[in-house]
Amino acid sequence: MGVQQRSARWPLAGRDDERAAFAAVWAQRRCEVVVICGPAGVGKSRFAEECLAGAAQEGSPVATAAATESAATVPLGAIAHLMPAEVDLSDPVKGFAAVAEALAARSGRPRRSVLWVDDLHLLDPASAVLLRQLMDAGVIRLIGTVRTGVSATEAVEVLVRGDTVHRIDLGPFRQEQTQEVLRAALGGLVGRRSLHELHSASGGNALHLRELVDSALQAGTLAGDGGVWELAEGWVAGSPRLTQLIADRLDAADTRARPVLELLAVCDPVSLADAQQLVSLEVLSGLEDAGMIRLVADRGRHAVQFAHPLYGECLRADIPGGRRRALLLRQAERTRAHGARRRDDALHIATWCLAATGSADPATLLEAAVLARHANDYSQAATLSRAAWREARTAQAALSYATALIGLARHDDADRVLREAEDVVLEADRPAVREARVNNVVLQGRLLEARRLLRDRHDTRSRLSLATVLYFRGRFRECVEFCRPLLDSDDAVTAMDAAIFGASALLRLALVDDAAEVLEPLRSSLPGPGRPGGARNISLYSDYIEDVDAYAHALKGDLRTAEAILARQYRQAVARKQASVAARRAIGLGFVLMERGKPRSALSVLHSVATGTDHWELFTQWAQAGATTCAAVLRQGAAADMYAGLLPPVGDDIEACDNRIARAWHAHQRNDLPETERLLIEAAERAAELGQTLHRIWVVHDMGRLGMAGLAAPYWDVTVPGDYLRARLDYTRALALDDARLLARVAEVFHEAGAGLFAAEAFGELARLHDRGGRPRQATAAASRARDSASRCEGARTPALADLSAARADAVPLTAREREIARLAARGAANKDIADALHLSPRTVENHLQRAYTKLGVTTRGELADLLDR
Repeated sequence: MGVQQRSARWPLAGRDDERAAFAAVWAQRRCEVVVICGPAGVGKSRFAEECLAGAAQEGSPVATAAATESAATVPLGAIAHLMPAEVDLSDPVKGFAAVAEALAARSGRPRRSVLWVDDLHLLDPASAVLLRQLMDAGVIRLIGTVRTGVSATEAVEVLVRGDTVHRIDLGPFRQEQTQEVLRAALGGLVGRRSLHELHSASGGNALHLRELVDSALQAGTLAGDGGVWELAEGWVAGSPRLTQLIADRLDAADTRARPVLELLAVCDPVSLADAQQLVSLEVLSGLEDAGMIRLVADRGRHAVQFAHPLYGECLRADIPGGRRRALLLRQAERTRAHGARRRDDALHIATWCLAATGSADPATLLEAAVLARHANDYSQAATLSRAAWREARTAQAALSYATALIGLARHDDADRVLREAEDVVLEADRPAVREARVNNVVLQGRLLEARRLLRDRHDTRSRLSLATVLYFRGRFRECVEFCRPLLDSDDAVTAMDAAIFGASALLRLALVDDAAEVLEPLRSSLPGPGRPGGARNISLYSDYIEDVDAYAHALKGDLRTAEAILARQYRQAVARKQASVAARRAIGLGFVLMERGKPRSALSVLHSVATGTDHWELFTQWAQAGATTCAAVLRQGAAADMYAGLLPPVGDDIEACDNRIARAWHAHQRNDLPETERLLIEAAERAAELGQTLHRIWVVHDMGRLGMAGLAAPYWDVTVPGDYLRARLDYTRALALDDARLLARVAEVFHEAGAGLFAAEAFGELARLHDRGGRPRQATAAASRARDSASRCEGARTPALADLSAARADAVPLTAREREIARLAARGAANKDIADALHLSPRTVENHLQRAYTKLGVTTRGELADLLDR
């Protein structure tokens, strides 16, 4: 575990576009002023400092000045320290001319001095006039920072207008820029969940981000394990300094804004219409310009919310309990008066009433809990359902409460509620309660116990629960057999559950088209509010359909689409702080990123689930297996040891195959080849025994990838639909049979699918086969393709790539003349035209070109152009 102390300054990162823009305009001789604009805390001063350093490196004399509100009351107060002592300013006209002459003599021509003025908008008029004269005289160039949304004096406005002035706007960091900044500051990758949380909490504001990170480091809630930095669960976004900054801004806010600020503190967000009932649009605009609130569009309605959650925390601390209750109840009444037409209005009304009075109508609470679960906000759903269960001891309340607790991975609490419910609910409702108990046990990986609970039960829901147990035990064919009769059930929920589990099992059997066929009726008849199943089905089934769709894309070799779907789902879950949903999304996204050949990115997603203690056991094991494999592929020995140490013993469940494969990669990384062989054979035998087609494909492919293709012959004879899955089997078959033609076809399939690491390995092994077969040109071409694919695989180091670097270490680079001729030929120039342009004979050009062809492994100008493009 690593903890980094606060450094004096962070490296400038995430501003490559802006730096390039500055370099381009600064290189223009006519450029006199570069104005760097942006909201408070966005990093204007840090960026300007870097720009000034660049000017100094070019040999220009540099100086700095800081404009402040206090200095603005004194003429020349901001730049007094730059004035030569001998200049008499009693006559401003003569004095300013003398200043220009003295500074010009001090700096020496032809280079002008460069002055950076921080907070240029606060500059006093006299300083602005002098700086304008110095620029007109060719003595200085100016770099200034200006906070957006504030007014400046007329003199300053003149200073920053004109065709010699260039403006660079700095906005808040986008998420990928935040990742860049954090990686530069922390010296390592930040997990996706933590990245989302830090980016969201800071709003992309550089100052807020720095304060949040420093505070988390000092508190020990941000730490690096296994090369990945993660925030602890339950981390609170704040720091003493940031809190003080927020408090200062609130103190300086327009007093007329207090009513809307207090309402936001207890009800954030609120509709723009409600906000305008309390304050004018002018006041709201002022708060937005100050960076305290932001307007967001939500399904046709505009809402107002705080720019940072600390604004609400600071304000709530000062609002008395009685006033807080009044604000909550008044907002609930205001929403009812609007007709409470939106789906989430019931959720808000119930939440506000519960917060104000400690109770609410049970029916309203349960309706709100359904909506909270629809948004996968299990924490809020638990709060609402607990209140409903306290008010009315019904099966509906118990099931709602238990479902929320299971979503939070609080399995023991959920079991306690369900046991309680079995004693008090109506006899007709007890089967549903028992089914919930079974599902709770299944998610903890206690599959044999779940089987015992279902013994001697033959009702429809019990059969479905048994199908669930079979699925998680890896008995996919049996699961499908149990689900098929339930697809036509009169009960819509049962039919939908059967479709989801049946389709998932079919995917594990590599029957992608069959899975799509099972899902199609569900896709077209998904119920909505007021129809059978209601909102519960929208929240569960639409998500699950997307999950199955993403996996189907992956298995068909459309990995880019699968990644896009899962990345979007994961971002949404993290942004909404839906921990259990984010964990499930992380597993899927991590799997696809591994298929794409992005082990570092996969590790950043899987780490928090693999090392967490509040996720469902089955998901945790899958994350640990994926993280172990990623760390082994990246040759991160200590990290691989850590993740492998977290893996549970290999059991009898759906993740047993992944568990064995991960352990095999870990053993191979430690050069324990007998253990690698044992684990792979064990995984292949078990997958074949249980008819786990997809798992069998994974094992056979990894036998080839780990240099043990000869072990796979008894297991690769399986019929698989689709080029991508077939290519995974054929990769190992081609290696075992030394079949270069088959391996070339496999490499192209992987390349088209976007499986970068698989493609690199296939091209690398193809280069080895061509080398051994005495085909140097083909070997060189394959090695070039392998290096090209491997360059995008985030530092992966697998056996096939190691062989590649050893086999092709003697590759001869092009000479300068060969490269020049090759580029002209790739553009379509004929040999004679190249000869005329370079003053060479056509024969000399042809000889150079043939040597280049041989070194690059190509035979035509078209292949040459493709290679040079890559």
